[in-house]
Amino acid sequence: MSGSDIWQMSVDEQIKIIKRGAEKILPDEEALRYKLTTAQKEGRPLRVKLGIDPTVTDIHLGHTVPLRNLRRFQDLGHTAILVLGDFTATVGDPSGRSKARPPLSHEQVLENAATYKEQVSKILDLERAEVVYNSTWLAKLTLKDLIFIGSHISVKRMLEGEYFGRRFEDPDQTVFLHEMFYPIMQGMDSVSINADIELGGTDQEFNCLMGRDLQRLYGQEPQVVVTFPLLPGLTGTEKMSKSLGNYVGVSWGAQEQFNKLMTMSDDHIGIYYRLLTDVPIEEIEEKIQAIQNGQADPREVKKQLVTEIVSQFHGPEAARRAAEDYERYAEIRRTGGKTDQLPSNIPVAKIKLNPEGTRLTHILVTTGMASSNSEAKRLIRQGGVRLRGEVVKDDTHVITPGQLHEALLQVGSRTPVILQEE
Repeated sequence: MSGSDIWQMSVDEQIKIIKRGAEKILPDEEALRYKLTTAQKEGRPLRVKLGIDPTVTDIHLGHTVPLRNLRRFQDLGHTAILVLGDFTATVGDPSGRSKARPPLSHEQVLENAATYKEQVSKILDLERAEVVYNSTWLAKLTLKDLIFIGSHISVKRMLEGEYFGRRFEDPDQTVFLHEMFYPIMQGMDSVSINADIELGGTDQEFNCLMGRDLQRLYGQEPQVVVTFPLLPGLTGTEKMSKSLGNYVGVSWGAQEQFNKLMTMSDDHIGIYYRLLTDVPIEEIEEKIQAIQNGQADPREVKKQLVTEIVSQFHGPEAARRAAEDYERYAEIRRTGGKTDQLPSNIPVAKIKLNPEGTRLTHILVTTGMASSNSEAKRLIRQGGVRLRGEVVKDDTHVITPGQLHEALLQVGSRTPVILQEE
């Protein structure tokens, strides 16, 4: 779809696309209709905002839900504005938090943001987007500005934010004043870029509505807010989060993405289809109905879903190969990891062992199966590491020379490797 299609596509057609997967449109759908109709009459694209705080180095699939919808606005011919919160990240978003976030330095935030553009470019067309840092305007706010804003926003209004109100009523919790600045800063982002629409997760509703309040205060037409469900992690009900380990990274390789996604709960197939693909809703409903009626194997439907997701980041051919290799690795698990039954394309890692022995945690890091010794220990303690098909439970496990004779090392759903001693 080209950018000129905004002028040919009806407002009703645009709304149907925008509503795909949306949880709420605030204040209501009529406000969105008014924005779209006015844009067509005036011959100007809407300014659609999405803010991301670079609090970590990696973007995961949960982040891509609003990003995918920002891309939909791009494809409708509107202007996508990605606000990288290099200033707000140093404060910490209190949304959904039971306690204050630990502070980050501006240097840490910029280091995290260094890879964001490359990761985001897998979804957004950055050549047609505005990418801005909110320190550009937030760092210039004066005490006079804050007093002016504060004179128009009551403490009662701030406590309407569920996370503030809940913590305020809990005698064991504390709400810090700087946390209350966060929704105001996010709102000032909308003022500074003159946003027509803001996208966000359901946990961002209060912050986004603050943007409407501040836009009115500064004489702008308030933005329309479109919120989307939080993507659940691969298992359980918690949202996808790197800290919980239930995530899939955007920058991961095709095989690692495929293997990890196949561990998702069958209950999540429907919402992953709706939020992470463009498969028509009617087709998704048919697939879920077939599973419920026993007419379709959940594993096969899941493979189709995972192939669709992986192809978005690596292309159809890489996704197809990952699916084939996944089946080979499934055979490995069934055979207990015996090397005479392994596929020939499993990577081999040559390991130099110390005479007195080398800890398995070191080998995990050396082979790239873990990013650090602490992660390696955690994986072992969680029972996620197998050597020759046997679960290793001791995080101090040592391998001595002569013990590595083409031993298969498996870590969770990651691509296994055959260890050979140098």
